[in-house]
Amino acid sequence: MRIPIQYALLYPERKECPTKPLSLTDYGTLTFEKPDLETFDCLALCIEAITKGGAYPCIVNAANEVAVSLFLNGKIRFLQIGELVRSAYEHFRFKEINNYEDVIAADTAAREYVRNIVE
Repeated sequence: MRIPIQYALLYPERKECPTKPLSLTDYGTLTFEKPDLETFDCLALCIEAITKGGAYPCIVNAANEVAVSLFLNGKIRFLQIGELVRSAYEHFRFKEINNYEDVIAADTAAREYVRNIVE
């Protein structure tokens, strides 16, 4: 996540990245299949969030980070991660992202929402 965060924070400028460029040839043969969006419903939710745009991708990401942390700390069951992310996604209405403050506001609101559900 360091590279995407660096791009977001420095946009439209690009600075030299401290990580080694990815070379797919270093990993041998890769094969891909169409994802099963029914089994992996969180993936379907992420695709929907990206398609809608605005604050939705930020909300899904923030909710997921908090939910995963709660799971790793034994506060929720694994399958509750997706439930909490979907709940946050459905709770918030569309809002455009116009600046850095909008990103932080959406991120903070989603994190607080998920924490409040669990408490």
